[in-house]
Amino acid sequence: MKKHLSFLQRCLVFLIDATTAFFLYHIAAWIISYFYFFPFFHGLLLIWVLYYIVGYWTCGQTLGLAFFHARLADGGGRCPLGMRIVLREAFTSLPAIVLWTVGWHYLFIPLSLLICLLCCALAVFRKKVFKISFVRSDNYRLLSERLSGKRIIGAYLILMVMATAARVVNTVSTNSIDFLTNAFQYAAPRPTLHSVGKYVSFLEKDGCQNINDYVLGLFKTYDHVILCERNHQEMTQYDMIYNLVTDQRFVDSVGVLFTEVGNVDSRTAYKEFVNTPFPNDTTVEKGLASFLMENQTVHLLWPNTNWFHFLKKMYYFNHGRDKQVDILFADRNWLDRSLLDTRDSVMADNIIATIKADSLKKSLTIMNYRHAYLTPGNCGYYLKRAFPGKVANVMINSSSVSLPALLWGKEMPVLLQHGKWDVACEQVGDSAFAFDFAGSPFGKDVFDHFVLPWSPLNAKHYQNMFTGFIYYKPLSEQYISLGYNHMFDPENMEKLKERNSVLTGYSMRSWEYLRNGLHQQQGTAIYFEQARMDNMAYLAVCLLTIVIACVMLVV
Repeated sequence: MKKHLSFLQRCLVFLIDATTAFFLYHIAAWIISYFYFFPFFHGLLLIWVLYYIVGYWTCGQTLGLAFFHARLADGGGRCPLGMRIVLREAFTSLPAIVLWTVGWHYLFIPLSLLICLLCCALAVFRKKVFKISFVRSDNYRLLSERLSGKRIIGAYLILMVMATAARVVNTVSTNSIDFLTNAFQYAAPRPTLHSVGKYVSFLEKDGCQNINDYVLGLFKTYDHVILCERNHQEMTQYDMIYNLVTDQRFVDSVGVLFTEVGNVDSRTAYKEFVNTPFPNDTTVEKGLASFLMENQTVHLLWPNTNWFHFLKKMYYFNHGRDKQVDILFADRNWLDRSLLDTRDSVMADNIIATIKADSLKKSLTIMNYRHAYLTPGNCGYYLKRAFPGKVANVMINSSSVSLPALLWGKEMPVLLQHGKWDVACEQVGDSAFAFDFAGSPFGKDVFDHFVLPWSPLNAKHYQNMFTGFIYYKPLSEQYISLGYNHMFDPENMEKLKERNSVLTGYSMRSWEYLRNGLHQQQGTAIYFEQARMDNMAYLAVCLLTIVIACVMLVV
């Protein structure tokens, strides 16, 4: 007697097969990890599709169907059964539809929607198109007859244990002992050394130059260099920038630093601050804190510790010197936010006008993320257009952003190139070096730096987007910091209240927690948060598997 599966049975079959594919992915990822890092999203979907195809072709059923003694029923057709199974699962199964729709590195929205509609239409009519259905049979001699229900449950749980062991081995073998000891909750499988061999080989041969030598060397070919800043709040990058701009070679041959942070109308006030003699360090900090309250641009408050410390150190470097490093702010005060979309062109115009008015031959500019790109709509693009062939841009090692988190309104960092670059750079004895993207394996990688999947920039490579790359400190040694001394002095609070009365969408209470002192977060908790969430998700799937196994026992 043959009968079709009920809705609840089909749901349980789906959950069994989905979790089975999940565990198979982790086993496969470990097996091939020596040669290749298997990314989770694409890897899971691909393994899931292959699991369906292999199961149906070889056994006529999957593990979930086997539990219910269900099998594939061939309704006949012009094409061989095997071919119909492959076409059915490769175009109409859930993982295949997701893979075809959003599995591309660059999503062309109209094409993605068209593919999704076609796959969904095939899925709706796939029983008629492919002549394949699934029925229960008490007399069908298949895998499910040779395996009792309890044995199937046992095999299901053993698969979970094997996948967990594979994930643990993969994690332990690709992370340092110190990281596993001190931050085990953030430890997840990373690319193996062998899989990033070409990057390491490049760095060991000719890829590591001193950062100052590299950037100053660019000025032999280019007149204007843009540094692509990390997260605005990250501290260590400004140690590197300070070391660069106070290099005597920079002071003598360039001497000009444009910054995204800071109001262009405050340039004169900053000059006056630098030239003011303060009796002690406390009055320097008070004067700087007061100045910053009048130097805001986009936000109500710019509380980043690195900017305060950088300007303070530059005060001590510049004060009393005949030849100073000019720090020239590029932004404007956006109290009127109706034209905020033109911000990149406004910053670029301020920089270009200053270069031309002051006949500046060389300059260094600090821009954050996309503002440093030389592609249309970004500040770097307008600079390149104004000085063709004379603008270079250099990326500081950083991270990308998680698209799911971004859709939820959060900016959760994810590792560039799934962590390949970080693993390779960590093999170099020096934690500070730079190189050109052109002619390197890094430059040939597809661009994945803070861009949405439907952006045409995803079709580019790093060597098409940046001139060079600076590696300064591994991610685990980086950290962010908010707050600085005298921020909440009474006179500064009055200035903030006045600004708050004009700006909409802000609240003074958002920064109240900084009254208790600096707020800092280590790089491990920032850049490896996705790994921690992946670990939690894995444990959740294991718990779900145990629940499913219990339901199977009851059934």
